Amino acid sequence: MGSRADRIYRAGVEAKGQAVLIRDITRVLAVFAHPDDAEWMFGGTIARLVAGGASVDYVCCTDGSNGGVDLSVTAAELAATRAAELRAAADVLGVGEIVMLDYPNDQLTPTVELRRDLVRQIRRLRPQLILAMAPQRLADAPIDLLHGDHMASAEAALLAAYPEALMPRIYPELADEGLSAHAVSEVWTSAYGDADQYVDVSDYAEQKMSAIWCHTSQNGLANGDRDRLFREQVAPPMVAAGERIGCEYAERYKRTRISG
Repeated sequence: MGSRADRIYRAGVEAKGQAVLIRDITRVLAVFAHPDDAEWMFGGTIARLVAGGASVDYVCCTDGSNGGVDLSVTAAELAATRAAELRAAADVLGVGEIVMLDYPNDQLTPTVELRRDLVRQIRRLRPQLILAMAPQRLADAPIDLLHGDHMASAEAALLAAYPEALMPRIYPELADEGLSAHAVSEVWTSAYGDADQYVDVSDYAEQKMSAIWCHTSQNGLANGDRDRLFREQVAPPMVAAGERIGCEYAERYKRTRISG
């Protein structure tokens, strides 16, 4: 079964005979809406996976061009800034490739076009595991996490993972790009009270915070106070999740098995 540190915990307790081992996950794709979403939602999990030898790549669905209040900065300038911040944050976590799909911020829907773009990356990068945001409104989640783009990116990711990436007759034009069908093993979507998958990230909370802090254009409410941002916004959901499995900090998900 492996050591306690290797296991991911399910529904607050270890699931005997069913525990997923972090060390068995080797290829991961994080799909998210805006350039800072991955660090906030999965940062500790990503850091832990990379530390264990997994390869992690990103697909960011939007350009992030509406994520600012300074109207003297053009949308194009802000999009470029946010892309650079994302690369810096990804480097902190050890993420490899970043694909920017550049759909307009605040207009994302799970269209055929978006799903095909995600299938292209799934078939190209061939992950075992996809990390995505919550595809539905969560009654117990903070309001700032219930953005329409978040839900749209997650719904598109789930549909792209199954059945679309798996079925060769769906988007046959991708075969002309040399991309064959691929079976994703599972998808983990962000969760709160309904979580059934917990990852102990106690050793990676500081690394997660360092990645979040790279998103300078989005951290204005902290007024330059990194400790305040961690204490008031970053730590509380990790502490609440950690209490469920008896550790300091955790991240939590809803697990969808697809194959394997």
